[in-house]
Amino acid sequence: HETLDTCPICNESRFKMTSHNRTTKIPQKVMRYLPLKPRLQRLYMSTHTATDMRWHKEKRVDDDVMRHPADGEAWKEFDRTFPEFAADPRNVRLGLATDGFNPYGVLNQHHSTWPIFAFPYNLPLWKCMKKEYMMMTVLITEDPGRSIDVYLRPLVDELKDLWTNGVRTYDKSTGRMFTLRAAVMWTVNDFPAYAMVSGWSTKGYMACPVCKEDVTSGWHAGKVCYLGHRRWLPWDHEWREKDKEFDGNTERRLRPREWSGDEILEQLNRLDFAPFGKTKNVFDTLVGTILDIEGKTKDTIKARLDLERMGIRRGLWMNRDSDKARRDLAFFSMKPNDKKEFLKFVSSVKFPDGYASNIARCLRHDIVQVLCKFEMIFPPAFFTSMMHVMVHLPEEALLAGPVNYRWMYPIERLLGELKKSVRNRAKPEGSIIEAWVQYESLTFCGMYLKDVETVFNRPQRNNDGGMRKEKLSVFAQSARPFGDLGRGESFSRNDMEVAHWFVLNNCDEIMAYLDEHEEMMKREHPSHLVAQKQRELFPQWFLES
Repeated sequence: HETLDTCPICNESRFKMTSHNRTTKIPQKVMRYLPLKPRLQRLYMSTHTATDMRWHKEKRVDDDVMRHPADGEAWKEFDRTFPEFAADPRNVRLGLATDGFNPYGVLNQHHSTWPIFAFPYNLPLWKCMKKEYMMMTVLITEDPGRSIDVYLRPLVDELKDLWTNGVRTYDKSTGRMFTLRAAVMWTVNDFPAYAMVSGWSTKGYMACPVCKEDVTSGWHAGKVCYLGHRRWLPWDHEWREKDKEFDGNTERRLRPREWSGDEILEQLNRLDFAPFGKTKNVFDTLVGTILDIEGKTKDTIKARLDLERMGIRRGLWMNRDSDKARRDLAFFSMKPNDKKEFLKFVSSVKFPDGYASNIARCLRHDIVQVLCKFEMIFPPAFFTSMMHVMVHLPEEALLAGPVNYRWMYPIERLLGELKKSVRNRAKPEGSIIEAWVQYESLTFCGMYLKDVETVFNRPQRNNDGGMRKEKLSVFAQSARPFGDLGRGESFSRNDMEVAHWFVLNNCDEIMAYLDEHEEMMKREHPSHLVAQKQRELFPQWFLES
């Protein structure tokens, strides 16, 4: 509609009212759109990516271990529902993400820019969500608010065409043309953006988009909080009968019912919005409270007074021994020495890449009890909407796969890089678009530069030098030390025993000896002592064998 002067939908003028002498028309709203189809076709123009786009079907190991979004139930159900689409592994499964940021980097500037990204999930798990495969489709020059569906219209129309008709594409790996189709599996947003684009408010008494009207919420310490996690416990669980330890009431209700897809679709059709996903963590709430950080802790004076009003946990009430009431340090808050030890421990921890990506799987059976224990420890003001949605994360992981392909961290890092690309502060969005087009062009050309270091051939940041040819596999992996190496600390005897057992227990060449010794321990000791006895006796037995 670039040649029109009025909107074809509402007949409003596309341009602002200006003086008659002005020759340049000023648009009411500005949006920059980068078509998606050419970028998807580009994935099949290079042999580097054309074969990778079939990885999810041809090379993915299907062993009931959740590593990739294709291992989730949503992907598998999609294949069963649309077998024609699933028959060609080259058809693209997309994710969408959006968030706002201040391009000036100055907090007092009331300006917000909203990019919308698309990214393919067909790629191998080590390439998914990487910057070089993300595609900016829309750049909105203001906070869209409720009008975000207007800005999404061009993208939605193109996605509909990709789903219905597709686009003829040349596949470099096979040397043939095919019809490329695409489908959006889900979208990734933080909680505030979720409310904007979905139409479901993430504030107030019904902020949970999963529980909906059946969420347990109440007014505590001047805000809405979300309790009632005992509803997810088994019907005969002893905690359901406790009252003073929780909110003063017993719990007889069952968990909120799960809404069917048809019911959700009916709501969305009435609202005329598109569903988007969510992601958020609870680190600030938990650590801010146990460290008693001012401005971050939920254990405030209002929270203590709220406990008095509810008549529960007298040990946390305000201390009124003197003329002035005071808030004593809670039993769950750390003292200064404890804080130092805690922070010292955290600073020494370093996990490998992807270590915590399946944390939701580990919490599947324990998250309800964890939240119930939190309810017995922390005041109701602790339970914000972010704490409540933890109860739904395991189910989401089973549906959509590992969380590291659906969280906001890659998007937030990308927004930080876009902020650095602003050169003309009078027109920041123009700078961002120009920089992004240049980046995509250089990235595509970088696939063919063999003698120049690019994002495709540089060593990974955690590359330790590869494998060495050693006699034992456990010593074949190279390693780079980190931290302060000059202190000359030595291992204690217990640490040495732990390290020794780790080496023995992870060396493929002696697995047969471990199995033989385990059978011996089973004959000589009760079953609950087999693991302990093997760890104690195997090193000496193996030395003498």
